[in-house]
Amino acid sequence: MTKCEVCGKEVLMPFKCPYCGGYFCAEHRLPEKHNCPGLYAAASPYEKEWKERRRIIRLEEEQRILAKKRVVRTEILHLTAGALIVMLAGLSLINFNLHLRWYVLLSFILGFLASFLIHELAHRYSARSHGLSAGFRLDPMGSVLTIITSIPYIPFKIIAPGAVVVSGLAPISVIGSIALAGPLSNIILSAIFYIGSHIFLKIIWIGWLHYVLGVLASLNAFIAFFNLLPFGALDGRKIIAWSPARWATAFAVSIILLVLGYVA
Repeated sequence: MTKCEVCGKEVLMPFKCPYCGGYFCAEHRLPEKHNCPGLYAAASPYEKEWKERRRIIRLEEEQRILAKKRVVRTEILHLTAGALIVMLAGLSLINFNLHLRWYVLLSFILGFLASFLIHELAHRYSARSHGLSAGFRLDPMGSVLTIITSIPYIPFKIIAPGAVVVSGLAPISVIGSIALAGPLSNIILSAIFYIGSHIFLKIIWIGWLHYVLGVLASLNAFIAFFNLLPFGALDGRKIIAWSPARWATAFAVSIILLVLGYVA
């Protein structure tokens, strides 16, 4: 008499599993009934192939998720570094006057960061809305030039710590519209800040907002103006290749806002 390895029932003629070599009663003789470790070997060739494909697909999906997380972490690091560099350029507009009241200084810092992030995220969102891959990356040379021109009293500022890198094939109309998204966001911000600065001009108890919004209006006008220059890797070159009329309109508006910031 032999005992079944699952239920312990004694049987005169036990069934021997051809896959694991165990002995079982009639109830537990099938591999799936006794949790046979050789159950995979008992599967049909089609089932084996299907399971192997599922395993490979699962591994590929896990690798894609890990790669995506690495890309996101890298982009966050680059955006953070770029934002800090732009903040230096912004503070140079007020000659690094850190003796301002804390809420005034905080307003400046938040405004500088928003001006940079909204510009880059506008590029990113526009690219992704067209089904393209896009992410911000620091440009070493641009970062160095931005830091150098952040020295107080240097009249001309270069604010180009990096750019949104777009991957994928697209027609010139899409490339141009993606390039326009960034400067356009700064033009809109500049106009809002400019209007806001005049609204608060005569309100004494929050009169400091006139100063803050005026500086932010000038900063955004300059960011738009600089990026619309039709040279090198700047947005202006891509926009003018797509639509000279749109480029001329945006460039003219950025100049008007820039002049208003200085004469206001």
